[in-house]
Amino acid sequence: MEKKYGIIKFFVLIFLTILVVFSYPLKLQAISGTFLYNLSNFTGTIPYSWPRVRVDKENHEVYVLYQNLIRVFNESGMEIYSFGEQLDVGSIVDMEIDKEGDIILLSYKWSEFRKKNNFQITRCNYRGEPVSKIEIKNIHPKFSEFLPNRMVYKSGELYLASLSSMMVAIVDENGNFKKGFDILPMLELEEKEKADAMMDGFWVDQEGNILFSVPPLFRVYKLYSDGKIEYFGRPGSSPGRFNIVAGIVTDRRGNILAVDKLKCSIMVFDKNFKFITQFSSRGYKPGYLISPDDITIDGKDRIYVTQGAKRGVSVFKLTYN
Repeated sequence: MEKKYGIIKFFVLIFLTILVVFSYPLKLQAISGTFLYNLSNFTGTIPYSWPRVRVDKENHEVYVLYQNLIRVFNESGMEIYSFGEQLDVGSIVDMEIDKEGDIILLSYKWSEFRKKNNFQITRCNYRGEPVSKIEIKNIHPKFSEFLPNRMVYKSGELYLASLSSMMVAIVDENGNFKKGFDILPMLELEEKEKADAMMDGFWVDQEGNILFSVPPLFRVYKLYSDGKIEYFGRPGSSPGRFNIVAGIVTDRRGNILAVDKLKCSIMVFDKNFKFITQFSSRGYKPGYLISPDDITIDGKDRIYVTQGAKRGVSVFKLTYN
């Protein structure tokens, strides 16, 4: 009898061990988002509508671009500095922070010679004072009329994207053209799908892979550095499906966070595109969102979500179980 119970206990122990081993990775993937605050000054929440947001992960500062004014916020979300009103760079459409803490501006300025707006890239110091221009050199002929309106800095390179034409050019910090992607033909769409296709969210992960959303197709695409492309996404109102997918970002674990503008929520997928969770919803109370659009992330698992209706920038903290 004692031997029989010993065998049973042995198999129970084996079963429990297997259960723990196989459930552990699932527990690691449990993620939640907790609302912290809105970016503010001493008068309260700053009433932005869909600004551009970037973070300086080294100095733990947040930069917000809105109507050619750039405000800088500290780690607690309070404004500490602003610049841009006196800059002679034209209309600023995007910005980035490089590894040295310099501010890189993507802007458009009218050229009397060419009789059109030309884009330019300007490097500024941490005070927002222009230091130099980054001229694009040796660009591929296919990109001769390239007009970018999004920019991401990653590992010493600038990824410039035209959302409407779905083209991406990669240049180094000195402006030397490295590589370019004409993305639309790579998607292998039907003609009726091509007519409405354009990028919305645009991001580059730690491995240099490009992620972008295409709202009319209800999809998020991942373009690998070798040219391979994959996608995920289906339309629908149930968890894990998209209504209007917008901004995207990846966290330090490789998870993909996608903003759904109509659901007013942040949806989280793992690196294999498997849906994990979503948080927030439509509303005017703290922690709720109104027509969210863009998203970025800092080095302490805080995400910054832009909204419409002068709701400003909401900050959430990601928690991993």
